[in-house]
Amino acid sequence: MTTKPILWPEPIDERRLPEGQAAWIEAITTQYTALVSELTAEERHLYVYVWESMTRFIAPVSIRQYGGVKQPQVVVQQMVASLNARKLLWYDDDLRAILQCPPYSVLHTLNQAKAFGWGRAFACSFIDAPSALLVYGPNVWVDIHGVCPRSGEELSLKAKMREDFKLEFDIPSGGQEWCVWLPSYSEVTSERAYEEFNILRSKINVFHSLQDLQTHQQYQDDDGVGVIYTLEQALYASQFLLYAYSRVLSDSGWQSPHT
Repeated sequence: MTTKPILWPEPIDERRLPEGQAAWIEAITTQYTALVSELTAEERHLYVYVWESMTRFIAPVSIRQYGGVKQPQVVVQQMVASLNARKLLWYDDDLRAILQCPPYSVLHTLNQAKAFGWGRAFACSFIDAPSALLVYGPNVWVDIHGVCPRSGEELSLKAKMREDFKLEFDIPSGGQEWCVWLPSYSEVTSERAYEEFNILRSKINVFHSLQDLQTHQQYQDDDGVGVIYTLEQALYASQFLLYAYSRVLSDSGWQSPHT
């Protein structure tokens, strides 16, 4: 099936999310947008450069690759340190390289995005994966892949971003039975929503069915603190994450590789 495009801008429709999750998604996107608004134009440019490097090369972004940023090396290092301190990326001191820059990752995860002519890019979580469209550009169908941690089955759907950042999804038959687990802390703190989301996002996965999720938690001795999303609810949340990530593109000099 093909879902209807999600109109933007629009307030988050709490009826399209699990109970209480509209406020949580809004807190995450608001806090992320506030962090991004503090960036200089040069930091935004570096941020997007790291995004493109991760999706093109699927390798840690090291100092040798900063040649695409027209700034002295010491300035680039200072900007990386600033982005790292804000938890907008993960710089590994031992490797002297960036390993994650959400929504993208060079660490092999269960969640990937694949556009025609490109290698598979790794996403930090399943609901982050559609945001890879920010690099591939509008009107490009991208295969989104997840792996059910219980059955090991690869779960795939197609996503496309229009020029106004609206998402469209092509969901395979049976996809309505998939569910997505979003773990949370036992005591959720709305003022730290983005920070907590950033810490837990590697545990966000798609499952082939609710039974697979429950069996997985049973054998993993998981205390089950979190929220179960239907696939439709998870993709709805992805739209708002993508729009928040798109704030990085303002004044960054970004252009789609396809333009």
